Amino acid sequence: MAAPIRFFFDFTSTFSYIAVQKIDDLAARYGRAVEWSAVSLGHLFQAQGVTAPLNIPAKFKYLSTDFARSCEFAGLPHRVPDPFPPDVKLARYAFWRFKARDEALSHDFARAATSALYGRGQTIATAAEIFAACGSVPGVTEAEIAAAGTDSVAKRAVIAAVQAATALGINGAPYMILDGEPFWGADRLDHLERRLAQKR
Repeated sequence: MAAPIRFFFDFTSTFSYIAVQKIDDLAARYGRAVEWSAVSLGHLFQAQGVTAPLNIPAKFKYLSTDFARSCEFAGLPHRVPDPFPPDVKLARYAFWRFKARDEALSHDFARAATSALYGRGQTIATAAEIFAACGSVPGVTEAEIAAAGTDSVAKRAVIAAVQAATALGINGAPYMILDGEPFWGADRLDHLERRLAQKR
């Protein structure tokens, strides 16, 4: 069986929203699974010595325009939440808590959370806000989301994911690795698909 595509994303990343919505369906068309990892971009940037786009005005201005355009081309609604960057720590922990129980559930949760965050501009900082965004996903409860905030296993999983991403030289999100070949950014999903087609 072919190795899964490794997929690194962060809930705080606007462009991760696009990849989160698309990656599983894309991979399935070529008989591939996807191994998801939610990282903390802030800690990853710090480990890699990377300046966040938010701190580079010209780059941030461009990326804001490009995000809206990229969502339009991807057929996705878009609205940046206020405040930005959003507080996604609890959502990140909840992802890993759900992933420990059910891989598919964690993907469904991430799709719902990012749709709320960047598709509708909702905040997802608290358990109540996250549940309001993701409560329609079977298996997601407000109590489970709240419990993620003190889940030591989920917290260690985030640390391990950042360490793994750092070791791989990843300096942004979304980031996909197909059979050792890296693809950085939602705008590289089409490149990823071309490579998958070549490998079929």
